[in-house]
Amino acid sequence: MITLTALALFAVPVALAALIPGPAQTALVARVLSRDAGEALPFVLGMVAGNALWLAAAVFGLSALALAYEPVFVAVKWAGIVYLAVLAWKLWRAPAAEPDAAPRRTGGFLGGVALTLGNPKAVVFFGAVLPQVLDLAALDAAGIAAVFAVQVGIDLAVQSAYVLGAARARRFFRSPRRLRLANRSAAAMMAGSAALIASRG
Repeated sequence: MITLTALALFAVPVALAALIPGPAQTALVARVLSRDAGEALPFVLGMVAGNALWLAAAVFGLSALALAYEPVFVAVKWAGIVYLAVLAWKLWRAPAAEPDAAPRRTGGFLGGVALTLGNPKAVVFFGAVLPQVLDLAALDAAGIAAVFAVQVGIDLAVQSAYVLGAARARRFFRSPRRLRLANRSAAAMMAGSAALIASRG
């Protein structure tokens, strides 16, 4: 049976890793700045789902299998890069319309999943942390559920904090000139995220 101490020891590195901003968080903030917090929800859920899949790979001993099929994850990574680049292009060319009048975008969930799954370092992280704090061989169904609840809860809380922070900053961008600045800043952030992901081995 899993202990609260073991869960706490797992939660600390997970929280620290989630708090460190990366390309996915940059894309998330850019999405909120260019539209609104509601638009970011599917993207956040996609990010959380992708991390949960990587955690599942580590918990169920599939880390080696996932890393053995690296070409699949390289393809997912490049799909995420293309997704970000297309969004950056659309944002750069977007008219300075009122936020409520702007067309709604789709594909947020799949974009979040693709960006997260395109980073196999997550499965390495979980594979390194879990054995240090948990006896994986002794984990029962309740223990596995508790591990997932901790990881998903922390992930949702941290990404929600990013969304709320970006939503507050977005209130500044109301005039057409500021909206254009917000769109182009968000486009630059998206393009930068795509470039950062592409540069990683």
